[in-house]
Amino acid sequence: MVSKGVQIALAALSVFAGVVIVLTLGASGEGTFRYYADLGQFAAAPSSETAQAVRVHGFVAAGSIAKDLAAGHVDFTVEDKAKQHTLAVRYLGIDVPDMFKDGAEVVVEGKYQSGLFLAERVMAKCPSKYEAKTGEKT
Repeated sequence: MVSKGVQIALAALSVFAGVVIVLTLGASGEGTFRYYADLGQFAAAPSSETAQAVRVHGFVAAGSIAKDLAAGHVDFTVEDKAKQHTLAVRYLGIDVPDMFKDGAEVVVEGKYQSGLFLAERVMAKCPSKYEAKTGEKT
């Protein structure tokens, strides 16, 4: 049988360990929720070179998708809605989301190095999926 004092000490130690783990993960940037920046915001940053993973939002430029099956990556360009800013992206994988196509709205997550955004994740959505059809009564 464990005494009441030992039980309280173990509970306090568990809470302290949990706080240390949360603070450590938060400081490293891992395990925290990351918001995305629009492409214009990302391009306007003083230094877009990133040591930590970032998320950037934009649209896949028409005709820019090039899959290299031998090398195992997909290159494409992301542009903003006004087509004022562009970002060259290399997705380090072949399996892209089903909705990934020209003009698709995407969020890419990765690091920007030497003029190329190295994406570890690509999330895509087709805006037409969520638009109301014309002529329908609701």
